[in-house]
Amino acid sequence: MARVLNRNGCYTGQGNRWTQARVASARRKYVITGRPHRLPDPEVLTLRQAALYCGVSPTVIKRLVQSGLLKRDQVARWAPWEIRRADLDSAPIHQALAQLHTTGRLPPAMDAERAQQSLFQ
Repeated sequence: MARVLNRNGCYTGQGNRWTQARVASARRKYVITGRPHRLPDPEVLTLRQAALYCGVSPTVIKRLVQSGLLKRDQVARWAPWEIRRADLDSAPIHQALAQLHTTGRLPPAMDAERAQQSLFQ
């Protein structure tokens, strides 16, 4: 939480940067309960987990997202990416990764409409 607050340019009332202790203190003082801890969903992966799952580097996953082939979610700006395992198992991603492994390059960037059409071919 402190990392997200700092990255978004938020400061404490005294103008200090947020730390874990300051977040905990503010929560106690203003009786702000955190979200209950839940078990992580095995179908949702972070950027690093998605890269390990596909056997590529995180940069390749970022390029797939930028090209519009792969969808990712983010709870808040600077929060970890959430990538669905089902999206990584889709045919366009498998084709792109196969081309990467054979040619050493990802396919040229596709717009979202062409990527969507390739799902149904």
